[in-house]
Amino acid sequence: MSFSQVKDQKIALQLLRGIVRQNRVPSGLLFWGPNGVGKRMTAFEFAKAVNCNDSEDDACDTCLSCRKTINGNHADIMVIKPAGKMRMIKVDVIEEVVETAMFRPVEGGMRLVLIEDAERMNLGAQNHFLKTLEEPPSQTAFVLLTEWPRRLLPTIRSRCQSVRFGTLRFETVVEMMREKGSIAEDQLHAIAALSQGSFTRACDLQKSERRTIALDIVQRLAQGEDPLLLSEEFAVYIQHTSKAIESAVMSEAKQEMAQDPDGEAKLDKDDIAAQVTGLVRGELFEFLVLFDAWYRDELIYDLSKTRQLIYNRDCLNKLKTEIDVEKHAAKIGALVDAWKYIERNLKPARIFRDLFFTLAS
Repeated sequence: MSFSQVKDQKIALQLLRGIVRQNRVPSGLLFWGPNGVGKRMTAFEFAKAVNCNDSEDDACDTCLSCRKTINGNHADIMVIKPAGKMRMIKVDVIEEVVETAMFRPVEGGMRLVLIEDAERMNLGAQNHFLKTLEEPPSQTAFVLLTEWPRRLLPTIRSRCQSVRFGTLRFETVVEMMREKGSIAEDQLHAIAALSQGSFTRACDLQKSERRTIALDIVQRLAQGEDPLLLSEEFAVYIQHTSKAIESAVMSEAKQEMAQDPDGEAKLDKDDIAAQVTGLVRGELFEFLVLFDAWYRDELIYDLSKTRQLIYNRDCLNKLKTEIDVEKHAAKIGALVDAWKYIERNLKPARIFRDLFFTLAS
């Protein structure tokens, strides 16, 4: 059955199965936890199960309702995502959703509104959504997905049934990565450890050159290369990556337009800009994760000499064994600051220039 596709979320699935079995779906559900652990998949499977005609506490995947959900054309399952240059969910979007929710479900079952990155609702949108939760429309349930639940109003959190998602087990990530294809065992274990329980991150690490670039930078900084020159090289790489991301997003948008039989799809420049901005920001964050993992490994390996606690297990011979703890603390602090600056949309070239100078110290 469909819920069986979700790994390592036993408690969450028990709760959701009970809700489906008893046919008592709350008007608001809050799926929260790290990215890449199955929140989005579970939300779709839950929506599918709620409207399934032939199963008690799961989806059969064969009835008409399930097939429509799988194909993405179920009239009563709506997906809301951040949009615009600031990647926000604005009040007009929520107003439109609420207005639609006031009508009876088209298919005759229950309407499910999935709000991805729910913390990206601006204050006006959250306040309007709160009023909806206080007087929820019948036969409509809202499922909020977020990695950062505390960025939502406390009153919204209190009116939603909380469903917590934890990280995937190391063994689960290893098993899922093995199913994707052949990879050297040492590298596989390193990627699984670096993923920190996120299958999405593990897949990205395997298929991208990001980790190779990050390891090259930390080694060259350790060997005394000029951090200014390295930051300039990295800025060029980020520029090329941004252009590649923009090209891919544009190509996908044009493809969707070409496949639209009614010709109603339009090239939304704001939506495209939002996707590009979000993907580039995500790329920068992932580099910070890799840098942080390296300096964390050096610190832990120097203190414990224990291989099992290390993320970069395939690079033990490159880790420093005698380090200055105070300097390492400053480096990790600089990485935290860089994270904040990226979130505030400061220029990446300046952020990483200052960061590399600190990492070179």
